[in-house]
Amino acid sequence: MATIPNLTKNVPLSREDFAYESIKEAIISGELKPNQKISLTDLSKSLGVSIIPVNNAVRRLTTEGLIRQDPHRSPYVAEFSADALKEVLKIRYHMEELALREAIPCIGETEMAELRAVKVKLDQAVNEQDMNRYGVMNREFHMQIYSYNPYSMLSDLIDDLWNKAELNRSRSVFSIVQNMAEHSQEDHEKLLDAIEQKDTEKAIELLRLHREYSKNKLLEKIK
Repeated sequence: MATIPNLTKNVPLSREDFAYESIKEAIISGELKPNQKISLTDLSKSLGVSIIPVNNAVRRLTTEGLIRQDPHRSPYVAEFSADALKEVLKIRYHMEELALREAIPCIGETEMAELRAVKVKLDQAVNEQDMNRYGVMNREFHMQIYSYNPYSMLSDLIDDLWNKAELNRSRSVFSIVQNMAEHSQEDHEKLLDAIEQKDTEKAIELLRLHREYSKNKLLEKIK
């Protein structure tokens, strides 16, 4: 049975939207794997809703490209799009470096305390081996850093590109690459130290290495 991880029981008014968001999250996080068969009946039981909203949700996800539906075959999770992922990440990484460069002069003791508090939550997710939560918190950690830059439009653009990367399963790297979260935490600690020391060039280089490692590991799995 295809199950949905960390399923909330707070079903919203629209059961179709609830099914859509739950299945989409399972695909993006890597809980539902590429080429995995989608059973409408199993998903309906797992989500606690009827098969109709599940079917409609699957149709929406098929339109978005996350699910494939071929003639005479059950729906299944679409393969990764390596080219699309590489394009989105290349653009996002350039913007992230700019945001980091602009943010560092604005980060003081209060901001560092906020960043280290998020880092603690990431440590907890690693200790509990909750890679889905880690992926969500990892994004929060980086966006928290970028939020200190004085240009809100820049943060909005990065956030939008992050959404596009997650549609191409970038977050699943923590589920499919062994010890990826542990490696990321080591990088995060070094990055925070460089930010606290106001060493902008070192922070930029650490971020660049961190991103390239994650990208390459994910692309290895895609290939």
